Amino acid sequence: MDYMKSLATLSLGSRLKRLSDQLFAEVAIIYDQAGLKLNPNYFPLINLLNSVGPIGITQAADYLSISHPAVSKIADKMIKEGYLIKQPHPTDKRASLLSLTIKALHIIKQATPVWEALKQQLDYIENLQTHSLLTSIDQFESNLNNYNLAQAVANQLTRKNAKIELINWHPDYKNDFYKLNFNWLESEFYGDLTEKDKHALENPESYYLSHGGYIFFAKQEAKIVGCIAMKPEENGYMELSKMAVTPEMQGQGVGRKLILEAIAKARELAVSTIYLETNSKLKRALTLYQHIGFAHCNHPKGKSDYHRADVYMELKLYV
Repeated sequence: MDYMKSLATLSLGSRLKRLSDQLFAEVAIIYDQAGLKLNPNYFPLINLLNSVGPIGITQAADYLSISHPAVSKIADKMIKEGYLIKQPHPTDKRASLLSLTIKALHIIKQATPVWEALKQQLDYIENLQTHSLLTSIDQFESNLNNYNLAQAVANQLTRKNAKIELINWHPDYKNDFYKLNFNWLESEFYGDLTEKDKHALENPESYYLSHGGYIFFAKQEAKIVGCIAMKPEENGYMELSKMAVTPEMQGQGVGRKLILEAIAKARELAVSTIYLETNSKLKRALTLYQHIGFAHCNHPKGKSDYHRADVYMELKLYV
């Protein structure tokens, strides 16, 4: 068992470090077999200087998107091993330029066919992936750079202690209802909206409320952090749908509170059965439904009107 896999995103940094260590170890073996006396860690900087010519450490850090101290540390090692020299900057006396030595140019010539073969084999492994690893890394790096993770965690820890208030529908929260549901549909199903979805989200008053339905919201301080809708059907059935919770509040019990509020309202209305439709890949939601008492059942119509829904569940209130 690989325990780090069970930690999911919490082990992301550790797993990327593990993958990096494995790749560097493999490259070190390849270099040794090819007779290359080159530290694999030098590849980004030696390749950059070979491509753009002499540059300063600050420029190199910008090109490689790594810290100035990290580039400086690698450059110092490469200077000691004879791969780099520092030259005076032609216009700035306070700065210097990193330049490749004859030794470095010789090693690049020797390494080039090895790098080409290595790239072909890594491309082959990359093409075996269901989703491109390089594209995923690009997206994740971009998202992380545009997201203040440290501040978001601090804010969540602060919000965690703030009280969750459950409130009924109000027109002021119509946009929240739309955004909460559209965002999770965008995240999980690429924004796949059926005509029923559009009606429900754009006109919840006519879709739910005018038919005797209800919409509840979870509110924390001044922010809406979750929602759920219920719509009465024939024969004492009630549909539970459009449950959504903001990403930062997931796992905090908000969804459970919303479902229990809906169940309480259903009991008050003497509903016999609550049903819902979902997708089998939404593991966290499925676990929550099962813990509350929902059971998997055959779909009464044979299949759902929502092509993304492959799970039908019911909760019996009055038998």
